[in-house]
Amino acid sequence: MPKGYIKDAPGENGKAVDIPKEFLIESKRLFERNKFNQWASDKISLHRILPDARPKLCKDKVYPGDLPPTSVVIVFHNEAWSTLLRTIHSVLDRTAPDLLIEIILVDDKSVVKELHAPLDAYIAKLAKVKIIRNKKREGLIRSRLNGKSFAASKAPVVTFLDAHCEANTGWLEPLLERIYNDRSTVVCPEIDVISDENFAYQYGPSGLMRGIFNWDLHFRWRAVSTEEQKRRQSPIDPVRTPTMAGGLFAINRDYFKEIGTYDEEMDIWGGENLEISFRIWQCGGTLEIVPCSHVGHVFRKSQPYGFPKGVVDTLGKNSQRVAEVWMDGYKEFFYQRQPHLRGHAYGDISKRLEIRKKLKCKSFKWYLENIYTDAVLPNESVIAKGKVRNPASNMCLDSLSRPKLSYIGLSPCTLSAMTMIISFTVRQELVVQDICLDVSDYNPGTKVQLYECHGMKGNQLWMHEKDGPIRHGTSGMCLDRGSGGNPIIAVCDGGESQKWIFEKYYLNVTPKVKI
Repeated sequence: MPKGYIKDAPGENGKAVDIPKEFLIESKRLFERNKFNQWASDKISLHRILPDARPKLCKDKVYPGDLPPTSVVIVFHNEAWSTLLRTIHSVLDRTAPDLLIEIILVDDKSVVKELHAPLDAYIAKLAKVKIIRNKKREGLIRSRLNGKSFAASKAPVVTFLDAHCEANTGWLEPLLERIYNDRSTVVCPEIDVISDENFAYQYGPSGLMRGIFNWDLHFRWRAVSTEEQKRRQSPIDPVRTPTMAGGLFAINRDYFKEIGTYDEEMDIWGGENLEISFRIWQCGGTLEIVPCSHVGHVFRKSQPYGFPKGVVDTLGKNSQRVAEVWMDGYKEFFYQRQPHLRGHAYGDISKRLEIRKKLKCKSFKWYLENIYTDAVLPNESVIAKGKVRNPASNMCLDSLSRPKLSYIGLSPCTLSAMTMIISFTVRQELVVQDICLDVSDYNPGTKVQLYECHGMKGNQLWMHEKDGPIRHGTSGMCLDRGSGGNPIIAVCDGGESQKWIFEKYYLNVTPKVKI
């Protein structure tokens, strides 16, 4: 057991931390500071024990004795003391000493006092940990690249982690083995969820999810495709993923330089994960998620800090650079979804285009035909789109900006909101803001959920023809506007409450884009 371990201490074995009533106000105050429950984090040991999240087959694997060692780079900005140090100690506690050369902390201009002299004093006692401090706020992208961090890393493999992670048992060897076998393979661990509310460590079946993107160029998780399931011989085989989340991955250091590291003209963070994902695949590399490697990560619902230049001038510009360099004619789909960015300045991309030319990278069409093979193209792959109106009530379906796992609602059709724009795809999904309408209980009167699209039909299969009802394909029930503000499924009766009309139907439409 690690030093200081107490069997029933808060959070041990990955359990949730209970917050006594008398500390709820303080807990909420600290939550606003970090957008996660710092009060709970502060009560947990920096060396807490976690449940072993690996599938059973992983525990029997034997790895080569000459795996390449790694440098771990962790960028932080005003991070909570306990989450940052728990990240560091989880790596030190669960990594074979001969495989870890160093941990390089990069302070991206933090203003929290304890992250300066007190942190320096603390890490001075940790032999393999060093700290670099930016003189100005650089953001994640440039902080990972600045001359004193990446250039100073001494190991043949560089592993990037976020500052609010917990490396789990046996996390590193599976990643290093894939790079050992092929230096052009870039690998990500299975990312387990550490609850932002109570710091419970949550993990599920491995090898079932992969990263994709939508045409707004936002990263999304989706179930592994049938094609990829058939390719894999074992449930613990790596999953080829079209994109990576970006916060946690390992890469051969020389290969990273050869393919152009990051686009340094991108600001802060956002879009860099898709840019490097497209580049890896289109330029001859491989991107994988490795089920035998598990790292927990605190997923925040919102960020505790803003973008100095604003969202459009940061995320918008970053996404434009991705589209303009890597997506060829398909960038038009991005601009259709983000029309306000047409004509928006995105800087000089000549150096990035030169990298693409030098590496003889493949087209984005190749990427869609060979890597993200089940991508749904806008318009070309949409049967109907727009507000979905119930004529008798003049009410329209509306997600009301609710998170997934809540229910679809209704709003007057006279209103105008992106939350009312729904697509009926050729995959027979009803999609609003990348979330699918889902029914898991087939009893009449069941509310219709909003759930992450999984692409496997079932609960998310719908049938609809112009001027006809919307029928749930698996239950046979019809979408009914209900009486309580939430549409339900009901026995199909042809009544007025079950009539729905999309704003626009696309019949044999070809997208206006050169591909």
